[in-house]
Amino acid sequence: MSPDVVVDIGNTRIKFGLCAGGAVAKAFSLPAEDTSAWARQLKAWQFAGRVHWAVSSVHPERLGRFGEWAAGRGDQVVAFADYGQLPVRVEVDEPAKVGIDRLFNAVAFLRDLPPGTPGVIIDVGTAVTVDLLDGRHVFVGGAILPGPRLMFEVLNRQTAKLPFIDLHEVPTEAAPGKNTRDAMAAGVRAAVTAGCEQLVREYAASAATPPWLMMTGGALGALAGHRFPGVGPTFTHPLLTLEGIRLAAEALP
Repeated sequence: MSPDVVVDIGNTRIKFGLCAGGAVAKAFSLPAEDTSAWARQLKAWQFAGRVHWAVSSVHPERLGRFGEWAAGRGDQVVAFADYGQLPVRVEVDEPAKVGIDRLFNAVAFLRDLPPGTPGVIIDVGTAVTVDLLDGRHVFVGGAILPGPRLMFEVLNRQTAKLPFIDLHEVPTEAAPGKNTRDAMAAGVRAAVTAGCEQLVREYAASAATPPWLMMTGGALGALAGHRFPGVGPTFTHPLLTLEGIRLAAEALP
């Protein structure tokens, strides 16, 4: 199945990716519940007839609502809801409970990994995931930590005087912060960066060859371009999850 549009339905937003030339050519983030915004985006892309969608979500209810909307338009929808639909081997305790967005990232990165080379994927969003593809190119799990916005929310909610900082990305501020806001931003930056560095170091130490590293996610911020020790080539792909959905759809019989 060759999709016209791929869709990643998240906890707060929905992302449309326009497929053209064998890739996701462009993407837009839209309100998760506003069907009129979805229709306007299709109009902007000059879709007048039936659309072929490939859709995934970590939010089952929103996935169902999107499917109903698309079916009401007469469109064709392929919905990914199970890891077994994806062209990637998964070796973890409970494969069905792995966030499917993490597996789509793996599908996209596998296309470029040389045989025998492990890969590490850092995805920074609401949460931060740092996942490992071993030298067999099998998804063997990873680690999950809070993303920047969650850290700021907890600091504000669980203390008496720390303010709420409305930042969604890894901040650029470095320690020492000269005021409360900058000190909080520097702490969040250090926490995300140091956590990712520690995990990458552990993965690299267990690998026979240096792993390649891929970074993605809408909250990547200052982590983009960071140099991690012990790895091979480092890449950044802002549309990695959408590209994984496209490749998974194309791999379907």
